[in-house]
Amino acid sequence: MIKKEYNTINDFLDDASFKNWALQKNATDINFWDFWIAKNADRKEIVKKAKDLVIGIYFDKKFVDNEKVTLEWKKLESKIKAKKRAPKKSIRNFKPLNIAASLLFLITLGYYFMDNTPMVTHKTNYGEILNIKLQDGSDVTLNSNSTLSYYKDDSRKVWLTGEAFFQVDKKIVSNAKFWVLTNDLSVEVYGTSFNVNTTEEKTDVFLEEGNIWLKLKNGDDKKMIPGNYISYSADKNKILEEINIFNPTIKTSWKDGSLLFENLSLEKAMEKIERSYGYSIIFKDDKSKEILITGAVPITNIDICLKAIEKSVEVVITKKDNKLFISKK
Repeated sequence: MIKKEYNTINDFLDDASFKNWALQKNATDINFWDFWIAKNADRKEIVKKAKDLVIGIYFDKKFVDNEKVTLEWKKLESKIKAKKRAPKKSIRNFKPLNIAASLLFLITLGYYFMDNTPMVTHKTNYGEILNIKLQDGSDVTLNSNSTLSYYKDDSRKVWLTGEAFFQVDKKIVSNAKFWVLTNDLSVEVYGTSFNVNTTEEKTDVFLEEGNIWLKLKNGDDKKMIPGNYISYSADKNKILEEINIFNPTIKTSWKDGSLLFENLSLEKAMEKIERSYGYSIIFKDDKSKEILITGAVPITNIDICLKAIEKSVEVVITKKDNKLFISKK
């Protein structure tokens, strides 16, 4: 995880795993940085300042001198007095053209501020899982190689690329909706728990608890109840799969740091590893693809993950560059 020297505050602030440690968001990052700090006692002071900046409680104590304050106050007083002396313009002097121009200006100004509302974006690397607390109280677990974005002043409408598990906080008083938007569909919800995955040029939605509506890109609506799983492709303009899943951990175990396989072919299992870590999978023989695997493997440590698979199904997995070569023992 540590790939460079950490000598300045910015070195720490530029590291996503350090931010997770500071915010206590990811168990893997927390354990790693606790160990790293214990081994680098000489950096404790700079680590403390970097942590304070991440959680927003550190302030650089620079004070403005009294002369500067007095000068700026006199400037402000002069402006106030000048405004008091300025003659008031009569409303009757406004012509229709001036009114129209003013309205156009206000409308343009409104669009300007709408277009320039800052976006908040959370992005994960391969092998990384991030827990996010939204402003409205909802919790999001963002899977590896995924991105979640929303406007700073409206976290109840989010854009997702990749995979995320949502636990939406229901707004009982306002009954405000929560939206998840992907390239294929939008998910409409008031308060519930569900999983959304967009990693294969389609969108898969699994509902764990509550009720949600899917608004497909072709204009159709689909209501989901707990246990429903729907896979939809806008490119193919059709629902690819619609089933009930009675073991929800098959679709949601990743958020707890593991992938659960239930009588799955090794080829399909390795596709999940490929999405989590970014490695290209190469089978040296076709028989290995057909081996069935059942069990759970960790997704936050690639080496432990591969060892678990090797032991489970008796194959050899060789890691070279950005490729995984798989063959029968």
